[in-house]
Amino acid sequence: MHVASTLMVLSTLLTGAGLATPLAASASAAAPSAAQPGKRVAGPTVVQVTTEDKLVLTGDFYLPRSTKEAAPGVLLIHDAGGSRVDLVPFAERLQKTGFAVLVLDLRGHGASRGDAKPWAELDEPERKRLWAFALRDLKAGADFLREQATVHSSNLSLLGDRAGCTLVARHAVRDENVRDIVLLAPVSEQLGFDLQQDLEDLGGLPTFIATSKGAKEGADRLAASAREANGGLDFVSVSAFKGELIPPISDKRLPAHVAAWMKDQAVPKKGGR
Repeated sequence: MHVASTLMVLSTLLTGAGLATPLAASASAAAPSAAQPGKRVAGPTVVQVTTEDKLVLTGDFYLPRSTKEAAPGVLLIHDAGGSRVDLVPFAERLQKTGFAVLVLDLRGHGASRGDAKPWAELDEPERKRLWAFALRDLKAGADFLREQATVHSSNLSLLGDRAGCTLVARHAVRDENVRDIVLLAPVSEQLGFDLQQDLEDLGGLPTFIATSKGAKEGADRLAASAREANGGLDFVSVSAFKGELIPPISDKRLPAHVAAWMKDQAVPKKGGR
């Protein structure tokens, strides 16, 4: 059963500061609004998305540059302890490439934190529990995108940053509408998730891993394990960015690289796949 999602359109573009909604709050009953076909929209709209356990999350929704046809959707997931602001360069580039983009502040983070303790103050069991429940946030975000008139209901891409990779891979295993995933600086085991096992269970779903040069060996092992578990199918590609210790998200070339790869998966060229 799909999660009910709520879209609140604000009169100006906001960063999300001061928009915190208590995690136990209920969303309003207003139905999501959609742009009229053909209308061109520049910046993001701040939205609220309700999860199946009734938490209200804040996010930014970027309509595709052209809304004449339903566009592929993409859901961006930040790192543990981060926020949706971290992924603005990727959201903007993907919007320009033709995607409808949703970037959420996960529960306990950013404008979705409400009265919860900051991530830095949580102990390890609390962090693992919060991160496990954040899978519901991805489901709510995916359902939100599917409900929009400007979004293709069965064409979803996912991008995760660092710990966000664990949620992206786990959701992709469960959601048949996911066409491809991008993992930025993934770690094999983190916050109670086994990323290696989830990649093995993807069954050949196109996967792009962006890593730093110093972590490429570990990323190559993840890719090799996934390929082996799927009969040698070469569905995982790995690219290294920046230096030994710098996370790839700081590489200014990466958003364009990721957007081009995602477009190739979600909108194959004529005569291709």
